[in-house]
Amino acid sequence: MSHADIPAATAVAGVVRGVRICLVLMVRLVLLGCLALRCSLVPGRGGFAPRRDAWLLATVTALGPAFVKAAQILSTRADVVPRHVARVLSTLHDQVRPLPLGDASRHFGPELRGALRDDGPALAARRPVAAGTIACVYRADLTDGRTVALKVRRPGVVRQLTTDLAIMVALARLVAPLPPLRGVPVTDIVRQLAQSLRGQLDFHRERRSLRFLKENLAEVDQVRVPAVYEELCGPDVLVMEYLDDLHRPPPEGPDGARAVVTALRAAYHMLFLDGLVHCDLHPGNLICGPGGAVTIVDAGFTVRLTEHARDRFTDFFDAMSRGDGPACADIVLSTARPGRDTDTAAFRRDLAALVDSCGGATTATFDLMDFAVRLFAVQRRHGLYADPQFVFPILSLLVLEGTVRSLGPDLDFQAVAKPYLMIALMERAIAAAQRKQESG
Repeated sequence: MSHADIPAATAVAGVVRGVRICLVLMVRLVLLGCLALRCSLVPGRGGFAPRRDAWLLATVTALGPAFVKAAQILSTRADVVPRHVARVLSTLHDQVRPLPLGDASRHFGPELRGALRDDGPALAARRPVAAGTIACVYRADLTDGRTVALKVRRPGVVRQLTTDLAIMVALARLVAPLPPLRGVPVTDIVRQLAQSLRGQLDFHRERRSLRFLKENLAEVDQVRVPAVYEELCGPDVLVMEYLDDLHRPPPEGPDGARAVVTALRAAYHMLFLDGLVHCDLHPGNLICGPGGAVTIVDAGFTVRLTEHARDRFTDFFDAMSRGDGPACADIVLSTARPGRDTDTAAFRRDLAALVDSCGGATTATFDLMDFAVRLFAVQRRHGLYADPQFVFPILSLLVLEGTVRSLGPDLDFQAVAKPYLMIALMERAIAAAQRKQESG
């Protein structure tokens, strides 16, 4: 195939893939209609809801890996989808075959090939310790005695996901004008999902995020981030320190409670001081160890906040801790996109009432998920859609909340956050004073 033929072939492949996706959707929608009709004619047997949820999971899986990954990300977006839909989508798993290292090793550069201690059929046949839609992770030994984790991107995944993401955006444009979705920024939401997925394809970006995390969290006691061996990495391969304790069960009792405090300190340090949001701090990427130690891995789904977004989130958290509902409402309004019929006065009143209703600060009395769902429901009710830069910090804490609840149910969120919040506010005040002095 000549170079001139490649764009045409790519376009044809995209059209073929688009037709297949449309056919899957048509068949699945007909099936949904049949299920609804059957449940209305033959009531009982659990009703329509469980069948609808199973249909949704099967439909997303049938559409392919890109749609599964997008749905997994969407399951964290409590600002976009109802809670029960998010719960259903969160059960989706990557259904991919493990890729032997021999099939992935063609991405290795000469430096990595020369540094590997093992070679030949034994290395080529090695199975991954973790397999996902985008990449597989392998354990390997280097000639200098180090044990490393090789995160290798699957062959062809960039082209496949890029095609599917373009089709998703096109489908979003088609359905956005439909009456049930009118006024909802469907295209913007899908573009945000696509951007998040593209970020997970970018290993250069993940290397920078891991390095940034390691450097900035070095001052947080008991936090560990695996080192990245830059000289061995490539566009499709990420070479990191291998950590043996990743499969250890989380500690219970005092050690578990101390680990939760460490995890929250790391999260607040990232949010308030560094402006980096790790959106995927589930137990697989946040490993709690003995003595209160915590290990953070996999920076594929991280978001760098703008200075404005970090300041706004800091102000919101500060106002929440003081129970200042009107201030919280003003901050949200400054970050959200109002609709044509938005009643800002009614929104301020409803959000102030929500903040006033949240009097507790411990996990036993304050349900972050419930608060976030109610917050986003108030926004949707008044036709407001917040900037993702403001939403992602809340979603990051939501993902972390599950670990917090299981290991430290009586932990005081505000007490752990307060030092970092005060430092952030103080640094901002000092910077403002310096700017004023320089301008004067």
